[in-house]
Amino acid sequence: MKTVFGKIYISQLAATCFVMVLMAGIFSFAIRVSVSNWNTGKKGDLERLLIPVVLKSYRLSGRLSPSDLEKSLLPYITDSLYVFLLDSERRPVLLLQQGRNRTLKEIEQSTGPFSSFLSLNKPVPVEDSGTVVAWMLVDSVDFFAYKANQVFISTMQKAVAVGAVAAVLLSLGFSMLTSLNISRKSSELADTIASPSLLDMDVRETGVQEFDRIAVSVRGLQQRLKNEEELRRQWMQDISHDLRTPVTAVKMQIEGMEDGVLPANRERFSALYSELTHIERLVNNLQDLSRFESPEMRISPQPADPGEIAAGIRERFSLPAESKGIRFSCAAVWPAGRPLFCDPLLLQRCLSNIVQNALQYVRDGGCVRFLLDEEPESGAARIRVLNSGFIPEEDLPRIFNRLYRGDRSRSTAGSGLGLSIAKAVVALHGGSVQAENVSAGNLPPELRLPDDAAENAGENGGTFVLVTVLLPQPEAEIRAV
Repeated sequence: MKTVFGKIYISQLAATCFVMVLMAGIFSFAIRVSVSNWNTGKKGDLERLLIPVVLKSYRLSGRLSPSDLEKSLLPYITDSLYVFLLDSERRPVLLLQQGRNRTLKEIEQSTGPFSSFLSLNKPVPVEDSGTVVAWMLVDSVDFFAYKANQVFISTMQKAVAVGAVAAVLLSLGFSMLTSLNISRKSSELADTIASPSLLDMDVRETGVQEFDRIAVSVRGLQQRLKNEEELRRQWMQDISHDLRTPVTAVKMQIEGMEDGVLPANRERFSALYSELTHIERLVNNLQDLSRFESPEMRISPQPADPGEIAAGIRERFSLPAESKGIRFSCAAVWPAGRPLFCDPLLLQRCLSNIVQNALQYVRDGGCVRFLLDEEPESGAARIRVLNSGFIPEEDLPRIFNRLYRGDRSRSTAGSGLGLSIAKAVVALHGGSVQAENVSAGNLPPELRLPDDAAENAGENGGTFVLVTVLLPQPEAEIRAV
């Protein structure tokens, strides 16, 4: 398995080698261009120098005299130059090479067929008053024929080689320092994350932006783990309390019947059965919550009738609400002909838990309203449950936690898992659920109460608790309406 040190070190070394190769290619190309420009410039200078000399000799003798031309050109000829003069028909007149006159045969021994040489090296015209009187080929030997040029190029090559070696060595050292530093910081961060005492460790920033983002995320993880640990402890305490209380009651009653202190009659067995039923309900709810929150849990939404869902809620809770003098209304306002996609059984349980919780914490004479409609912006199914009451702001984020109860004494009925199960069911549908306190004046128009009911319904200055559930719907079904 590759390490951070190895990857960074190899990457930087490879980048350095790539840059060195690229620079070597650029340097080589620049040398070739420079040599070519030097040769071209040198040839042009020679042509501009020798053409007037040839014209002068031509004008003085009235013809292209090889002897006169040789005398005129020899002072300008060096061992590194050649000058070939041709007549107007491109026939050789004078062939000077390495400071002396040569025959055509001697020239062809070094250049090959002279006609081929002319096709590769275009002669320049020598004109007198616009008439071509001769053609001339002149050139210097190659750039590298000069000792000074050879020394210059050799020195440049050595300098580049030494610079490349120095750059690679410096890169190796810098890459090692950088890689070791980053590797050390990543190892420290990894050791911190893997430490059994992560919750108590101080995760410090490293000065590297990416690592600092990880450090910030780790600190957030620490806080979440602390919160989860606190919730776990509280959950275990609550489970122990909720199980220990009925178990103790059952145990004491059985001991009392065994000792003859309590009568073993029908009423006593009915009380025992009630306690056992409470234990069974708590265990079943815990099992269901665990199943709903499991990553393997999946649902298959199917079309359901929103009216039937609302009717089921109305039928189940109308009588309990009436017995407590609670104003209870239940309605569904949904586009005609379009079904609501959900798991009907799970959704009924979710909504029943929310409504039951609302009824449980509403004082006698209060109100509970249930409304199922469409969220205008997204087309999602929106279920709102409004009840007259108030939840402290610090408790609002926790009401969906496992075993949370608004009654701190835990004297109210229920297991404290109803809203947790509701939240898990909503999550299975890909939706969201939230609770908020809303003043009577800020209630949505469709949830407002009649004036006579509103006067007596709200608590804490006319405040209501509003629970909103949003369930996304298939886009194709929304567009079809």
